[in-house]
Amino acid sequence: MNIAVISIGNEVVKGRTVDSNSAEISSFLTSNGFNVTYHVSCKDETDEICKSLMFLLEEVDVIITTGGLGPTMDDISIESISKCLRLPLEMNAQALDILKTKYLSLKLELTEERLKMAKMPLGAEIIENKSGTAPGMFLKYDGKMIFSVPGVPREMRSMLPQILLNMGVSKKAYMSKEIRVNGIMESAIAPLIKEVFDVMNNGINIKSHPESFEFNNPVLIIEFYGYGDSQDDIENRINSTYKEFSQRVKNKFSVSI
Repeated sequence: MNIAVISIGNEVVKGRTVDSNSAEISSFLTSNGFNVTYHVSCKDETDEICKSLMFLLEEVDVIITTGGLGPTMDDISIESISKCLRLPLEMNAQALDILKTKYLSLKLELTEERLKMAKMPLGAEIIENKSGTAPGMFLKYDGKMIFSVPGVPREMRSMLPQILLNMGVSKKAYMSKEIRVNGIMESAIAPLIKEVFDVMNNGINIKSHPESFEFNNPVLIIEFYGYGDSQDDIENRINSTYKEFSQRVKNKFSVSI
């Protein structure tokens, strides 16, 4: 099951806000055995949201949008998805009940801006917002799943378990293991990484992450990661690759790791 994350907001595209949501969503889903293949950022503009959505519907099984669910005029994510898919936008009864309860308990009026957060495309289900106000959305469309969550990190985070529940259990297990290598430049260790990858040929990816300068006391984190049919399967393949790599590093560079 391939997944894409769309981060929606002018503040993200222009660089005012760092898109930490996409990273957190992807990390959560990857650790649960799912494959995230795209991160896309776009402005709070219907045409831009639509372009991103329609492209990704051809590429992935699940799309998760983050941002643009609030009461302000630029919060147009749900409305844009509705227009894009040509689905009527309607007042969702469950979302309306939740908003009524929240606002009326504070003796606040249900203004047009607040009611806007209860409108969903026809057929959509809500994802309850346990850390804020605007409900999230879950929509099945043409065999695909579309989720929309708020841009506020704590609100987005509170909806991740519900997203996972709707997606179901992945048929794959994921694992990542790291090793720290001191005193070897990334350019020097690159051929050895390729060598081990080719020799093992077992589907385990090997990635180097520099933590210092190439020419001045280089420090590398070498990551081994991949998916397996079971936890035992992926663990065995990663451990054998890790062991092979460690031994070749020691033999070639005479270092201890």
